[in-house]
Amino acid sequence: MHKLSAHLTLFAFILIFSVASSFATEDSLRLNLETALKILIDNNTDVQEAKYNWIAQAEMTKGAYGDFEPHLNGRASKERGNRPSALFTETKDEYKIGIQGKLPSATEYSVGFNQATYTHSEYTSELYFGGELRQHVLKDGLLYFSPTAQLREAYLQQEIAYQKYRNTLSDVLDKFYDAYWNYFYAEQTLQFATKSSQVAKQIADDAEKRQQLGILSVLDKQKAVAEYSDRESGRLTAMNQLRSARLNLLLAISASEIIQDPRPIAISLPSDIDTSIQVKPVDAEDSIYRLHPAYMQQQAELDLREEELKLHRTKSLPTLDIIGNYGIRSRDKEARTAIRNFKHPENRQTVLAGGIEIDIPLFANINERHQIAAQKVNVRAARTRLALIQNKLLEEFSILQKRSIEIREQWKFSEIAVNYHETELQEEFKKMELGKSNYHIIFDMEEDLRKAEQRHLENTRDLHLIDVKLLIAKGELLRENGLETWDQGKPALRKELLHE
Repeated sequence: MHKLSAHLTLFAFILIFSVASSFATEDSLRLNLETALKILIDNNTDVQEAKYNWIAQAEMTKGAYGDFEPHLNGRASKERGNRPSALFTETKDEYKIGIQGKLPSATEYSVGFNQATYTHSEYTSELYFGGELRQHVLKDGLLYFSPTAQLREAYLQQEIAYQKYRNTLSDVLDKFYDAYWNYFYAEQTLQFATKSSQVAKQIADDAEKRQQLGILSVLDKQKAVAEYSDRESGRLTAMNQLRSARLNLLLAISASEIIQDPRPIAISLPSDIDTSIQVKPVDAEDSIYRLHPAYMQQQAELDLREEELKLHRTKSLPTLDIIGNYGIRSRDKEARTAIRNFKHPENRQTVLAGGIEIDIPLFANINERHQIAAQKVNVRAARTRLALIQNKLLEEFSILQKRSIEIREQWKFSEIAVNYHETELQEEFKKMELGKSNYHIIFDMEEDLRKAEQRHLENTRDLHLIDVKLLIAKGELLRENGLETWDQGKPALRKELLHE
């Protein structure tokens, strides 16, 4: 009798004090958060796609500077003309070379050398070297900073791609944390179910021996067997849930070498759980404006729509250009004389010219007027969406902050409940040794302990996840995970995340 009770006491203490022990063995795949995050970022296809989209847009932004790149242009041609009555063949040799381009000041320039020489012709040969400036005053002018519009739009497109990249990183980390802590939850649940099944099995074996000795009824023995069967069924269910959680975690990490690794994953509970009820005050609105990728992306979208509106406004203006040129020229009916005079300053001309050029649509530029109206609608839509995102993020943060306090309170309450049910079960096993208790009470108390532990485990998982959600709501998840830093008043991803 005493030996049977001693067995029960031993397994009771196994149940109470060993449920948190890990199933990890030396052959387990040990996966901590830091290692998993590095593998995740290196292998996740969504992250890689978002990164390459940003890199491509960054290259396009650099290419936008090509709008101000000077161009070398040239031309060389020879022409021969014959008339039936002419004694000689008329010839024309034309050479042209120069550099042209435009400046951010809405000025187009052209500098070059032209030579057109004729022989046996009534046309005058001419050599000219000089430059021309064309200043756009209205259309394509400085009124809406039109010359740099393409560059500003490229920068905004790059900013949108950058914030999409940050948002993708944040979303992927969020899904990973869900999978990580759900796996931890499933692993611990299986441990609880296994220990509970082991104790129930020992009690059922003990009941079998007691029934054979005639000190336990058949019904009580069947009760012990039924309880063991129920707990063993729960263990098998927990094992299947762990398999599913493992698959979800491996798919979240997206590394083929880990997915194909058959070893069980070993995850240990971090020792630095912040369970303090007090939540630090934070200026959520300021944090969202400066950090949250969804808000910053939409702000860039709004800025882009406004830039496009400015561009259509400048396109709707009439053309008014001021043109001026300065150069040196030599003319003569004899080609050789024209060439010879060009070489001597006293024989060539100095040319200075200027004027204006206009182009006015007769129907007030119908196309651009409607483009402006359409773009105004797009700006209003983008501004409305920005306000919607702002309100949504602020409300989400407020709800998450309240829920964070509630979960921390629940965690403390569930910890108290677990401690009580552990003590209660220990005392009941002592009574069992003295013959003052029975299996019905033991199983009921063990069930209460199992439920309390399960609630405490759920609260532990939810506590970690709510902290992740809070960081996401404030836009601080990437910085907290060491993926970005604060640089010149803006969040900046680590350099290795921005290279191929």
